[in-house]
Amino acid sequence: MKAVLQHIAVCEERFASHPFFSDLKQDRPIEQVMAFAPRLTFWVMTFQDVLRLNAHFIQDAHLKMLATRHHAEEGGHDQWFEDDIAQLTGGSLSIGALYGKAHAKTRDAAYAIISEVYRPVDDRLRIVLLWALESTSHVFFSRTAIVSAAQGADERLKYFSDHHMQAEAQHAMFEQELAAELEAMVLEPEVRRDALAMVDRVYRAFDTMFDGLRIHLEHERADQAEPRQATVAPAPSRVEEPFEVDETDFSDVALAVDRAA
Repeated sequence: MKAVLQHIAVCEERFASHPFFSDLKQDRPIEQVMAFAPRLTFWVMTFQDVLRLNAHFIQDAHLKMLATRHHAEEGGHDQWFEDDIAQLTGGSLSIGALYGKAHAKTRDAAYAIISEVYRPVDDRLRIVLLWALESTSHVFFSRTAIVSAAQGADERLKYFSDHHMQAEAQHAMFEQELAAELEAMVLEPEVRRDALAMVDRVYRAFDTMFDGLRIHLEHERADQAEPRQATVAPAPSRVEEPFEVDETDFSDVALAVDRAA
């Protein structure tokens, strides 16, 4: 398992250098800096089902307990997100907007990640999945918390502020327990290979998601900015390709879905 954890650490460091995080300038109003936030909605809501279903499919009693506890500790964060969106935008998204073109990359990435849950995999890989998701969260929320604090928005925001980071810190004991569980696992070569491939797919999905956030970020900021004196020519249109999923045999997925029903 050590090789898998090292690989997650490498992927986390690479993810931290994604251009999206360089775009989080602190010299603009918080509503403009966080203009990307509504584009995360589909993933934030899907994430709760990822955790729930991932725990459901685990057969090992001890690992199931760990996954179920992790899901419980993440409960309510989606409400923080909804409250923050209302604070930042003055309203909420319609269903039509959520399934519009502007949210396509987030949906593609969310579908790719939830597909990992429906793969018939070793229970230990389901714990690896949780660790990979946590690693991306640490990168993201550490950046947004800095922006929120710099803008004096910590009293207004919860999901994107230090409030979220403090909540995660309260779970430190559980994270240490989870890390110890992972480090103690010895994976067979084929299972280790599957784990490494899964981590790569998860991070590729997040790259897709954050690429999509960048595409629309400047457009959203322009809409919220003061009217300009001169007309700016629109950027060349970009064709958004759907997220590419590797060719995998999903013949057992239908069985997994039946079991979840």
